[in-house]
Amino acid sequence: GPAAAQASVSVQTTGALTLALFAEQARFAALLKSRLDLQSEADPNVRGQLQLDGWIGDGVALDVPRAYIKVRLPGFRLTLGKTRLSWGQGLVFNAGDVIFGSLDPLLYDFSAIEPRGQTAWLAAVYAPLGDFSFLEGALLPYGPAVPGLAADLASVSAPIEAWQLAGGARGLFKLGKTQLEAGYYASGREGEHRPYLALQGHLLVAYQLAAALRMPLAPRWEEAGRWLALSAGLFHLARFRGGRSLAARLEASVRPGGLWREAAGSAALPITDPDAPCYGLYLFPELVFGLSENLSLMFRALASPVDGSALTLAGPSWKVLQGLTLFAYGSASIGDPDDLYRWRPAGSAEPGAALPSLSFSAGAEFIY
Repeated sequence: GPAAAQASVSVQTTGALTLALFAEQARFAALLKSRLDLQSEADPNVRGQLQLDGWIGDGVALDVPRAYIKVRLPGFRLTLGKTRLSWGQGLVFNAGDVIFGSLDPLLYDFSAIEPRGQTAWLAAVYAPLGDFSFLEGALLPYGPAVPGLAADLASVSAPIEAWQLAGGARGLFKLGKTQLEAGYYASGREGEHRPYLALQGHLLVAYQLAAALRMPLAPRWEEAGRWLALSAGLFHLARFRGGRSLAARLEASVRPGGLWREAAGSAALPITDPDAPCYGLYLFPELVFGLSENLSLMFRALASPVDGSALTLAGPSWKVLQGLTLFAYGSASIGDPDDLYRWRPAGSAEPGAALPSLSFSAGAEFIY
């Protein structure tokens, strides 16, 4: 009937111009991105969402980041389709995110509100146990999705064998003012066990701690020191008169088995190289100043303290009208020519080093 057809529809369109400065050249790039978002509203016990993304830049690309249905039944909730499960806590660094691996430095859109947004085709069961407590289990036949519609369809249409499946379970429990989360994930395709433990609470500021092991299915015990991954985070939001605010965040990714000395020679590769060194510590500081209800200024950085380099980003965003936001960002790589985030002087030549020394972007976002 008519109720079955009820749905909310929104379109988000973003256009941006970017000037990127490399060692000896400047490049201009234009990007137009649009997202169609359909969400069902007919029945509170049945929810569905379909997102379709399209990009026009150096080429044309399509993607379906989300396409799922959630059904609430007596005693549990069932999710089928393509979406993201948020295990653990952390905006950028999250050892508890054992499904999507939110520990490595970002190579995606560093200016995004949610920098980690990878999804997967999955089936999940969620069972509430009381206030702020639940159990959840998930099966991922194909693992994390490959970006791009064509690549995603190719991966899900390929036959899979039982040993390639991935899945796991977690439980979240309230202990006083602290949330304790524990879970386990295994992937035959990636050949790993991944148990984890996470804590979240508030002590003057909001905090989160997480620890995970990435253990091969056929472990080599002499490499056990490399399995442990840790993350920690602090967050605080302060509000002032006149609609002003300050949000401060600091997150850390720690790998005790990583490198704790700066790589040198042929091993000193840039962050964009698949064989770049994996250091033992990375930091993500963020400050967002709300100058008014419509104007804000953001500063972010990805820092590698071991080699003393960082990728920084800063800029304002202004909500001019309802649904219309203007933004401008500047980004800089700060580091020596042999660091992860390197400032490349004139005359340097590095095939595959995609990060510019400086970049400037400006554009607009419209949601309707």
